[in-house]
Amino acid sequence: MATVVRACMPLPPAAVASSSAAPSTDAQAQRSPSSSSARVLVLGGTGRVGGSTATALSKLRPDLNILIAGRNREKGESLASKLGEESEFVQVDIRDRNMLEEVLQDVDLVVHAAGPFQRENECTVLQAAIATKGFHEQAKDCGIPAITTAGIYPGVSNVMAAELVHAARSENAGTGGAGPTILTTSFLLLAEDVIAYNKGEEIKLKPYSGALSIDFGKGVRKKNVYLLNLPEVKSAYKVLGVPTVSARFGTAPFFWNWGMQAFANFLPVEFLRDKNKVIKLVGFVDPFVRAIDGIAGERVSMRVSSLEAYYF
Repeated sequence: MATVVRACMPLPPAAVASSSAAPSTDAQAQRSPSSSSARVLVLGGTGRVGGSTATALSKLRPDLNILIAGRNREKGESLASKLGEESEFVQVDIRDRNMLEEVLQDVDLVVHAAGPFQRENECTVLQAAIATKGFHEQAKDCGIPAITTAGIYPGVSNVMAAELVHAARSENAGTGGAGPTILTTSFLLLAEDVIAYNKGEEIKLKPYSGALSIDFGKGVRKKNVYLLNLPEVKSAYKVLGVPTVSARFGTAPFFWNWGMQAFANFLPVEFLRDKNKVIKLVGFVDPFVRAIDGIAGERVSMRVSSLEAYYF
């Protein structure tokens, strides 16, 4: 998740749009009248990360006018109604540059949670925010154009890894549930060589290989984890100076790991690199995952040992 910010200034009261500048799209026509509070647009607000972000913002600042943006009107309006009268839904497709620029006209903060972000060659939302708001030079002067990768993965997970490495001991921590976006990301990672470091030397390994049984402690206990090209590895090596580091990932029940291995070994790499095809695959698999989660429960855990990071 990337967060685009109005650099160098706190959230101001939103200006009331004049009639000559009134937005013309259906999405903007749904917006509420003037509000004295700041307006926050949460792109991907109908998803797990975006919805959780909107909920957290609403609790932190009940006065915020939160716009839940996404393509699923039913889910968006349902969440907006739960957050209260200061929240509303706007239908936005971030692939439509014109729609995106129009909805950005009178907002003060953009939270971009419409992932996954792999295989993306352009920062469309960031570019639209800069073009619409005209803060490019001001942001450059302050040195804070945007806060990027601030989400659960690799944002929060990077922070957790850094904290645990600095603590210089083996620890566990959890990050909450994982939805279709994380599932899509995991499948896309099966097409990538695993980057690891051994005494300062970069090495490449096969994805979803090298199984280890790791004890995640109370609630999760011992689970198998497998090599995956997770971003915390480069962070630990390049930023924290850890010379030998790798990361592994696993899921449960155990047969999901068999499925991940089968995808890695038998699906063509070209298929796994095609985001559109992977998203369709996730659309087929996700209902089964949700059904099993309903029976087995749902938990995410991360363990950082002296030289290894493990995810479950």
